[in-house]
This record gives sequence, C-alpha cells and structure tokens, in this order.
Amino acid sequence: MEKDSKFICTDCFKFKRCKESFASWVLFFIAIVAVIAIRIVNVFMNTNPFLAKIFWYTGVIGFLVFFAYKFRYDTMLRKELEKTGLKDKLISKKELSGHDYEVLGTIVCKLSSRKDAINYFFIFFFSCLALALAVYFDFFR
Repeated sequence: MEKDSKFICTDCFKFKRCKESFASWVLFFIAIVAVIAIRIVNVFMNTNPFLAKIFWYTGVIGFLVFFAYKFRYDTMLRKELEKTGLKDKLISKKELSGHDYEVLGTIVCKLSSRKDAINYFFIFFFSCLALALAVYFDFFR
C-alpha cells in the first residue's frame, strides 16, 4: 500500500516525536485571531459600527479558512481509515501492516497536539469575557 505523504506524519517517524507543520501553526494563529475578533464585535457594535464590522469579517473569514483546513485534513484521515480498514482490524485484533502503524501514529500525533486545548481555552476565555462585557454594556452602562 502506497503512503500518502500529505497524510502520514513522516516527521513523527523520522524524529520519533510529533512535529507539527508550519501550515498547521499558521492556521492555528488564524483561528486564535478569529476567536478574538468575533467576540470583540459586541464591544464595538454601539461605539464604532465600522470597526465592529471589520472584526466580524475578520472572525468569519478566519473561521472559514481554519475550518476548511480542518475539514480537509479530517476528510483525508477518515478516507485513510476507511481505505486501510484500520477500525475493523483493531476491533478484530488482526495483524497491522507497517502502513497501519504509520496511520495510527499520525492519529496519535494529531490527538496529542496541545493546539486544540489552547484553542479551546481561547474560545472559552474570550466567550466569557465577551459575555461579561455584553452584560455590562447592555444592563449596567
């Protein structure tokens, strides 16, 4: 079975550690900017509608780019799992090929990434902050 180098985390196997691509870090940064931008919209909605629109567009476009990337990668992962029959092999405890181990290694590297946890923290933190500011501006100001 031929390796798809776009899918397999080859650096993980060369260096015996997970190494994230430059593109994944760029997309991670875009996601963080989008999280902050979309949540700051309410702060400027009444004071500077033009700036609020800029933040809204920045956030929505950032999310579009980020989730298009995530969807593409997750689709490749799902297709690779279907192609290898890895789920069935694991359930039935069948012998795994070298490529199967590489696919599993790629999944483990993806799941061990701290970027998702950091992204969730930013989403949670800035959502709470946006909610607190919205309540303040709407009810106490």
